[in-house]
Amino acid sequence: MKTIHFRDMGKFRCETVTGIGKFDGVHLGHRAVLDTIVKDAENTTLAPAVFTFRKFPAEFLLCGWDEKLALLKNSGIKVCFWCDLDEVMHLSPATFLDILLGTGVKTLVVGYDFHFGSGRKGNIKFMREMKGEKGFDLKVVPPHKVNGEVVNASEIRSFIRKGDISRANNFLGRHFSVSGEVIKGSNIGNTIGFPTANLKLDNNIRIGEGVYAGWALHGGKIYEAAVVAGISPTFYDGISKFEVFLIGFRGKDIYGERLKVFLFKKLRNQIKFPDKDSLKVRISEDVKEITAILANQPAPRVS
Repeated sequence: MKTIHFRDMGKFRCETVTGIGKFDGVHLGHRAVLDTIVKDAENTTLAPAVFTFRKFPAEFLLCGWDEKLALLKNSGIKVCFWCDLDEVMHLSPATFLDILLGTGVKTLVVGYDFHFGSGRKGNIKFMREMKGEKGFDLKVVPPHKVNGEVVNASEIRSFIRKGDISRANNFLGRHFSVSGEVIKGSNIGNTIGFPTANLKLDNNIRIGEGVYAGWALHGGKIYEAAVVAGISPTFYDGISKFEVFLIGFRGKDIYGERLKVFLFKKLRNQIKFPDKDSLKVRISEDVKEITAILANQPAPRVS
């Protein structure tokens, strides 16, 4: 996939079907837009493309920039125009549209609630008025629903914040994942036989407190994992953590290395235990339950 920054778009010329959007998380609603782009391109001699944003205001991003590019590429997109939102938010809808069309865009694909340009004054009504004058086709993709609910990034963030990972995964169409660097923690896990990797998460992601079943990618290998998010009520220190126990991992400490963690479902809320022995017993039970839960679940595909 060819990536082209906004400032270099004037040097690029290729006839495309181009979708516009933040594509935060590349969830099922976004996939509907991307599928429309790719199918339309397959029926023509045009290249499938998107215009998207690397940085934009949000409580937290659902995936990092590199992961978003990979998801777009895997969806069949060949050209990705991009910028940070603050680079173009001052442009009028007409100016932004002219810049985009100047690259050779023949068809624009947008979601049903799309807005753009200064003050979000650009909308579908504006684009429909402009398409005859500017000579482009317009395709508007209707909302995508799961169990009667409209899929959108705000709802997914809400699910994650509440710890409802199962619903978040249903909206994403894949396992929600986070990445981060392994940093030093309290080392309590080592003292009870369950050494955990304490992650400093990317993207300021906020995950509801609790114990989760999932997988962790380390050194190119996928491990089943027990994940604990939030402040420990047993060893309260006021610090919210994201700790991962890699089931079956026999390596040494991995401080400074990076992990990618895929969450499958929440097992339970955190509990305050009277002592370390009680905590150890419950963690052992959690690990057995996680192993049983994941036994019939295909692990995430990684490249």
